[in-house]
Amino acid sequence: MKIFPNPARSFAYVSIPAELKKGGNLVIRNKTGQIIEEKSFAENNANVIPLDLTGQPNGFYNISLADENLEMNSDLLNLVESRETVLI
Repeated sequence: MKIFPNPARSFAYVSIPAELKKGGNLVIRNKTGQIIEEKSFAENNANVIPLDLTGQPNGFYNISLADENLEMNSDLLNLVESRETVLI
């Protein structure tokens, strides 16, 4: 599993490894282990799952992918403050 970009601002993507191409569940947990989002993904979907973390505080998040036979935990996703560019 790969997470990109990392660090992320509001959006990130998780690539689905070959072992989980038939579908499963994605879970995002904050640093205290609280589940902040769960998603299901199905066979024949895209190879990448988009994550919208808008409104979540800065910090580290654990991402796991699982099906009935396998669970994969990610390295931590680092969510950093979004900076807006102002054009004059």
